[in-house]
Amino acid sequence: MKNTVDAAAFYKAMTALMEVPSKSSIEVLREIKVEFTADQCVLSATDLDTWMSVTIPAGGDSFDFVFRNSANIQKVCRHYDGALELELQQRGDEAFLTMRSGGKGGEFPVYDTEDCPTWPEFRVRQTYTANAAKILVCIKQVKYAVNPHAIKLDYQGVLFQNRHIWAVEGHRAACCDDGGLDVEKPFLVGVSALEQLKAFGDADMQISVADEWVLFQNEQVRLLAKRIPNVTPMTYESVVPQKWNEEFCFHRKDFVQALKYLLACVGKTDKPYVRFHNGTLSLRVNGCLYKAAVPISAESSIVFGFDARFMLEALTQFEKQDMVTMRLTGSLGAISLIAGSSSAIVLPVRLREEEQKAA
Repeated sequence: MKNTVDAAAFYKAMTALMEVPSKSSIEVLREIKVEFTADQCVLSATDLDTWMSVTIPAGGDSFDFVFRNSANIQKVCRHYDGALELELQQRGDEAFLTMRSGGKGGEFPVYDTEDCPTWPEFRVRQTYTANAAKILVCIKQVKYAVNPHAIKLDYQGVLFQNRHIWAVEGHRAACCDDGGLDVEKPFLVGVSALEQLKAFGDADMQISVADEWVLFQNEQVRLLAKRIPNVTPMTYESVVPQKWNEEFCFHRKDFVQALKYLLACVGKTDKPYVRFHNGTLSLRVNGCLYKAAVPISAESSIVFGFDARFMLEALTQFEKQDMVTMRLTGSLGAISLIAGSSSAIVLPVRLREEEQKAA
């Protein structure tokens, strides 16, 4: 049984799938499955929570197999060029795959597909269309506010709600509204699955939401991700303060440089709790007092503290923005950051008495 594909397309498909296989003790879950059906080749992989397939043109017989040591085969395929011929042969109880491209080739043992799991069945409840690259940009911006190991399930993924693509965990929240979506009913998906959207490139895709799954697909790529239960349904509006007492702007770069300086002053075991008052950042640690000034657009009287690491991560979300707006409700209220169509929340820390009175 033989079939022929474009070597570059085959390598690209394998590369797109390499992050999906799990470290399971089940052999087929560690590998990439290949199915030829005359005029197309479908490569797929799963860890049972994430399912992904890539379809490329092909020509020849219909047959299927599962690679052994897919990671090594993927590296080998990088060196093939032009037409790639794949031939499957059975020798006793063992199956072998021969691959040929120009003057290069190799023979590899492969698994049978009989033990491979089948894609879950589901009923679609919602359908949307979006650009994969835009969604992925949003995911990259907000994923720092995801805690995949949190006890609370709502903190373990990215939440799609109305036009918001956002994440929240115990100390911060991050939101991006540039995804071009307007979701009717919120759904929550893990970051590791969403990062596989890179396989779509800059193409549009259909998003189909079921009770337990979300399917992202176009003619070439299918990505099925298991939904994380949204146990205590939250809205971004319930997390973000809707009223505030002070508002001012600052240059993001100035604030980032100030935070990096202060973080360089602390040891690994020190808590980098920074005091902010009217544009002056101060940090008291090991008997020393460090300061850094950040010009702000308006007078601010509220004195508050925050973890410099969390604030730096939040400001990194706005790396393409020059100016950031900060909104404050009080010394212990959530710190709101806004730039363009993105926003973030950093929760304050309660400063010790000596920190509150920093000179």
